[in-house]
Amino acid sequence: MPKTSKSKRRSLPVTARSSAGSAVPLPPIHVDGHEKVIIDTQSLASLPLVGKLGKSSTETRRRINHFHTLIKEYSKLVALRSKAPAPEIDEKIECVEREMAQMGGLDWYQKASLLGQCKSRGGDTSRWLVPKLRDLGLHKRGSKLRLLDVGALSCLNYAKERAWVDVVPIDLNSQEPGIYQQDFLDIGKQPADAQTGDDEDDDISHLFEQPFDVLCLSLVVNFIGDPVRRGDMLKQARRLLAPDGLLFLVLPLSCVTNSRYLDDERLLAIAQHLGLEQLSMHHTAKLAHYLYRLSGP
Repeated sequence: MPKTSKSKRRSLPVTARSSAGSAVPLPPIHVDGHEKVIIDTQSLASLPLVGKLGKSSTETRRRINHFHTLIKEYSKLVALRSKAPAPEIDEKIECVEREMAQMGGLDWYQKASLLGQCKSRGGDTSRWLVPKLRDLGLHKRGSKLRLLDVGALSCLNYAKERAWVDVVPIDLNSQEPGIYQQDFLDIGKQPADAQTGDDEDDDISHLFEQPFDVLCLSLVVNFIGDPVRRGDMLKQARRLLAPDGLLFLVLPLSCVTNSRYLDDERLLAIAQHLGLEQLSMHHTAKLAHYLYRLSGP
């Protein structure tokens, strides 16, 4: 990013606040003729934490899933409005925006997800990945593994492996000082194309100059409402991987067992198209884990 910082994300908010305090919908950004729906973390995170964290993992998961549904609905409505603007569509968009804000926005979502990392609520997905890395003998190699943790909720997820894993944790709305605030899709963009910040000292572009041995997309791809941008995330992951690098992908199980558009077979075909060889797949009661190796040119 220019004399700018790649670590601070500036994006168009879903809503702004008028002087009266009411939500004012703003138009989406257009990139290369395509509508790019971006939910501004600062706008939503600054709202009071209205949403409650569930008393049980089931309740918390239900609310998280509903937040995902709202994001998908928002993306569909914005796309529809771009093709055929109509007052009733604007009203529906405002309704979805209002409900997301009432739930607490991204700040609530991340707190709920962080709570879900507790062992009593299911544990964090890094505990599934680490044994796989050991099985591959990567803990014995001469140099440390460079691991990019996208959508990181805690900078301590790989603390036990710090002797052989060098982690770069990033997130759109960092919840900890040790997590860099960075848009995954902006990594590698030219200054004129990337989101900008105000403090040159916050530039973390040097962290992405070398490829990564392992890249983790754990419960982040499903958070994107636009299918095109989901594909962009997978392509970006491939671009940032070193030769023979590993991609760790985690999705809610329902994404591959209760979807009209995706299942394990279709996901495998997408991975193979990107030059990714599937090394492992594992389903739990709630999650689907995949480990791929970059094998294509």
